[in-house]
Amino acid sequence: MSMNMSKKMLLKKTAQFGGVTFLSRLLGITREFLFVQFLGIGAMSDAFLTALKIPYLLRRVFAEGALSAAFVPAFVKKIRDGKKEEAHSLMSASFLFFEGLVFFLTIFVVFKTRLVVRFAAPGFNEEQIAYAIPFLKLLFPLIFFISSSALLAAALQSINHFFIPSFAPALLNISTVSSLLICLKYNLSPLWLSAGVLFGGLLIFISHLIFYLKYSFSFGPLNQKAFIDLRSILKKFALSLLGIGIVEINLFIDTMIGSMLPKGSVSLLHYGGRFMNIPLGIFAVSFSSIMLTQFSRVSLYAKGRLKFYLLEAAKLITFVIIPAMLFLLFTSEKIFSLLMFGKKATLDQVVIARNVLVIYCLGLVFFAINKILLNMFYSLKDTFTPTIALAIATFVNLTGNLIGIHYWGIYGIPASTVFSAFVLTLVSFILLKKKHNVYFYSANYFNFAFRYLLLISIAVFIFLGGYFGVLNLLSNTSWFPFFSDNESTIFALP
Repeated sequence: MSMNMSKKMLLKKTAQFGGVTFLSRLLGITREFLFVQFLGIGAMSDAFLTALKIPYLLRRVFAEGALSAAFVPAFVKKIRDGKKEEAHSLMSASFLFFEGLVFFLTIFVVFKTRLVVRFAAPGFNEEQIAYAIPFLKLLFPLIFFISSSALLAAALQSINHFFIPSFAPALLNISTVSSLLICLKYNLSPLWLSAGVLFGGLLIFISHLIFYLKYSFSFGPLNQKAFIDLRSILKKFALSLLGIGIVEINLFIDTMIGSMLPKGSVSLLHYGGRFMNIPLGIFAVSFSSIMLTQFSRVSLYAKGRLKFYLLEAAKLITFVIIPAMLFLLFTSEKIFSLLMFGKKATLDQVVIARNVLVIYCLGLVFFAINKILLNMFYSLKDTFTPTIALAIATFVNLTGNLIGIHYWGIYGIPASTVFSAFVLTLVSFILLKKKHNVYFYSANYFNFAFRYLLLISIAVFIFLGGYFGVLNLLSNTSWFPFFSDNESTIFALP
């Protein structure tokens, strides 16, 4: 197969994964708009979004993160080796251990909710804490349903059934959006919204369980072999947890520091970050997931070619992310004017959210490339080295957050996140070369980047010239009401 054909296949698979992700992101945008309309921006929204973020962060550990990385390959191998009974027993043992762990964690959070809220958001006042406690009690069990679904998804993936696992985020968003619409229509308490989100998790679990049983999978008897296999999974789980756990700590730090700022700051950081994640989710995450398989194959049979794949992956990421970044930069004010402006948010909050998104966008290329680099290390069966890089980036982020909020307030947090992403990229390249002799063709990359940015600059110059020319013409046309000098609208010239 030619290299061009390989690229086409990779792009096709990325498009397939990205298509479902795109649907989820569209629903996510609708969800964020309704969040603002229902919760506003203040103490209540900070409390709800913080309570929601805690189980969302843990899903990276007990669902599609460390747990999937350790369990999925083991279960898939059992099925492909024709050991279906052993796979069923392994499922039972894994379900008992991991979901038992999640169950006791849920019990702890339910009974020690105030302690958890104070740890997650040390800057919250009593009003914010009072809001957050009942929200977290209802929302935290979500991780139990998501984690259970992740185990069942391994069985579906072993027979190449990917639709239900990939549709799960969209299903959760559908339930959340529906709950928001009902709450807005009938003026219900936000506790009903929390219950609706939890119901979405239940729907995900039920859908996975139905298809698990439909394809003749079951839960086998517990035996010594199952626990031996589980012990092997736990070793891989612990290794994966090191790297993935540090990533989540990094995100958790942003929320903790943000809670020390005035009311509404956690919400504004959340909304700015959510729109930054749209291009990352649609392309970078899907592409990096597919490349993990490709990297793993190349590392076994032609390790010397990894540096070529790394260069091509970085070029492709840059090719797609730069236009997405420019689009977000250009439309950021319009996005938040439409999303937030009105009785639920002030003009100052719109400007702050816009600026937060702009700062996050400056790091989009680094965020995307870091996902590729992390999977490059994993394909080489190296989980320790990226942990070192992630630990360094986390320290930089924490230090930058503390310094940043002192000098720049809320803007110090996204600026620190972007800088730590740059540090992570740099350190990862250095360690990749030093540990595995996989170096980066930096001259080739920067040559490509220079030529590409030159073309982008010309295109942007032509577009902006035409755009502002048309707006100037329309603004001087008395019969075009949207651009009247006497009328201020969100479509006014910047």
